[in-house]
Amino acid sequence: MREDFSDELRTTDPVMLEPGLSEAEAQVMRRAIVAAATATRHPRWSPGRLGLAAALAFTVAAGVFIARVFDPVRQESAQPGAIEQRQLQFETPGGTRVVWVLNSKFDLPGDRRQ
Repeated sequence: MREDFSDELRTTDPVMLEPGLSEAEAQVMRRAIVAAATATRHPRWSPGRLGLAAALAFTVAAGVFIARVFDPVRQESAQPGAIEQRQLQFETPGGTRVVWVLNSKFDLPGDRRQ
C-alpha cells in the first residue's frame, strides 16, 4: 500500500523554517556567479577543435585525391566513340539476382534520335 508523504515532508522540512536570503546576499551571489561564468571562457582553438579541423581537412584532401585518381569521366573521354556499359548486380537472400546494365550515352538500343 502506497501512502502519500508529501504533506509530512513539507511540515518536517527544516529548510522551510529558515529565512530566505536578503537582497544584499542575493546580489553578492549573483555577482559571484556572473564573474565565474565570464572568467571560464574556453579558447576558440582547443585541442579537440584542432583535431576535428585536421580530420576534416584530411578527409577533404583524401576525397579530392581519390576523385582525381579514379575519375571515370577522364577514362571514358580517352575513347570518344566507345560506348561503355556498366553493370550493377544485386542478389537477394532468397537467391533472386537483379542485373542492371547502365549505358553511358543514356540512349536505348535501336533508338536513333539525336
